[in-house]
Amino acid sequence: MTVKTKENKEAKTRFIKVTRAHQFEDGTISFDMEVEDITIYNCTLREGKNGTFVSFPSRKGKDGKYYAYVKCDLSKEDTANIIEQIEKL
Repeated sequence: MTVKTKENKEAKTRFIKVTRAHQFEDGTISFDMEVEDITIYNCTLREGKNGTFVSFPSRKGKDGKYYAYVKCDLSKEDTANIIEQIEKL
């Protein structure tokens, strides 16, 4: 199965498995996930002006801005799959 990315290129659907999820009092959800053979810890599910999205782990730089140290392009289908898995936990 293939999905279209923002650039309208075809990309293969990846195996994604949520392995842990925790909801905090403020509603933020933190979770770990496996993408293919890689585990990414401390991802968060966030609400933005364009809907819900996955935020990857980041660190604050010397300039005060936050920079992600993990990057993984997720399609809308990938994000929907992650949300569905979190809801089942």
